[in-house]
Amino acid sequence: MDQGGFQIVSFPAVAHRCSDTTTLVNRSIVARKPIIIVTFNYRLNIFGFGDGTEKNLALKDQRLAIEWVVKHIAGFGGDKVFRPALDKITLGGESAGAVYAHTHLSTGAPVARGILQSGSLYLSPPQPLEKGTSVISSLSANLLAKHHVSLSEAPVSLLLQQLKDDNINPLWIQQEPDLLRWQERLGDIQDLLIGDVEYEAAIWRNGLEAVVATDIAAAFGSDELRRLYGVSPSRPTASKLGALDFINDARFALPVEEIAAARRKAGKTTYQYVFDQVNPWQSSSRAHHAVDLIFLFGSYDLSGNPAAAAVAKAMQERWIAFVSGEGPWDAEKRFAFGPHGKSAEITDEEFAARRRVGHFGVLREIGMSRLGEIFGKLAAGRISLLN
Repeated sequence: MDQGGFQIVSFPAVAHRCSDTTTLVNRSIVARKPIIIVTFNYRLNIFGFGDGTEKNLALKDQRLAIEWVVKHIAGFGGDKVFRPALDKITLGGESAGAVYAHTHLSTGAPVARGILQSGSLYLSPPQPLEKGTSVISSLSANLLAKHHVSLSEAPVSLLLQQLKDDNINPLWIQQEPDLLRWQERLGDIQDLLIGDVEYEAAIWRNGLEAVVATDIAAAFGSDELRRLYGVSPSRPTASKLGALDFINDARFALPVEEIAAARRKAGKTTYQYVFDQVNPWQSSSRAHHAVDLIFLFGSYDLSGNPAAAAVAKAMQERWIAFVSGEGPWDAEKRFAFGPHGKSAEITDEEFAARRRVGHFGVLREIGMSRLGEIFGKLAAGRISLLN
């Protein structure tokens, strides 16, 4: 039997119904392709960031969990792993989880396959050590000055309050030697499944509502980019919509294309998808960020929405096939989930009708570094799950 460990990292805890893996595992058993899903905890916020002497503790927690699976999964009914990079463990994540998963895949994690849903290191690239050192120094100084306590001695409640008071949100990955030139490091995995949803930028919609059009236009920097996305100081609504489209393209859709192209050039098998099925309960919300988790895990009853149920079935079948070492579709083609309940391979022309492919050339010329700066000006501190 094909068995393996499939790790998914997402904002909802695995105890949350949205991330309940029971249905997906049961479907794999019925399909005679049983999989074992392993989830794990790791340190968050400043506790996962480090105190300056140690860095990226969240990543280290995750790597320890992966290595534990390699060593012990056979004891839970999985395959004995003799050659980790060539065997059956799949590492996957969505959004921030995909950022972490991409990091591990780029730094030699002992896994066979990877899944990146709606995220990559392009969404949150490793930041210079000096930035982390500055944050820790500022936090330490304020704790000492205001509360007469050191960073290591501060109780958790006080530490979290000081982070809030200082408006510090240390969620980024800090640069380390094995993360240098990560864009060129494809890792040892042979197979990757990667894609995005149609409206990734939904989580910045509320935050951008408060930004005036003149500030959005200034953030874009160039007339060419402003024209491309319909941004103008005199058009507030169009500018906000253009900013959301830019975020969608620069931090989600284009990175999928870049990663897939680089892997194919290196002879690595890559399965690329787009997810365009709308929210099953509120179609006006579109195929927003993280809606694919509802379909993947199948923990909600979608029988009253035949189109949604059909997409959920198609997605689950293909994720199970991939984790089992099979090809979920023709790797030379992209696969589309939705809209209207349809799931099928699509042509390049059909893909171009779903994503702003015509914009990608201009974005590539600007460069990922500059795109990241623009993204920061538009999006920093404005993320919201209340959309």
